[in-house]
Amino acid sequence: MPIYPNYAVLGIFFRLRNPILYPHQYVAMMEKRENLSWVSVRLKPDVFARLKEESRSLGVSLSHLIRMKLSADTIKIIDTKGILNAIDKVVAEQARVNNNINQLAKHANTYRDKISPEIFLNHTIQMAKHLEHRDFMNKFLKQIYQAIK
Repeated sequence: MPIYPNYAVLGIFFRLRNPILYPHQYVAMMEKRENLSWVSVRLKPDVFARLKEESRSLGVSLSHLIRMKLSADTIKIIDTKGILNAIDKVVAEQARVNNNINQLAKHANTYRDKISPEIFLNHTIQMAKHLEHRDFMNKFLKQIYQAIK
């Protein structure tokens, strides 16, 4: 008998250490095995590919993903990496917008004497609204980011 016999479970090969040389590992594995029930399913290739891709993107095994999907009726699986990437894109876009607004504000302040008072007042009101919305969005994004991390 070879020291490391190969076993295949769901198409994944793993090595079981020799129970004579490593009895504690063998006992632990047998205890875990007693608590499990084996399920075999047939899936169309596209469904299997979707499940495999979802498990890869979430960073969990295919078995774990299936157990998560079957464990509760109301479970929600959230791709936190995707959310964090989207937040990063929003923050980068917001930085570009803020840069443009700073250029507009500098231009308005530089040519204040040449701009009519109504336009300058309207510009000031719009800037105040923008700052209020920006601060709200920053606070909201920070709450989302902290909840995920």
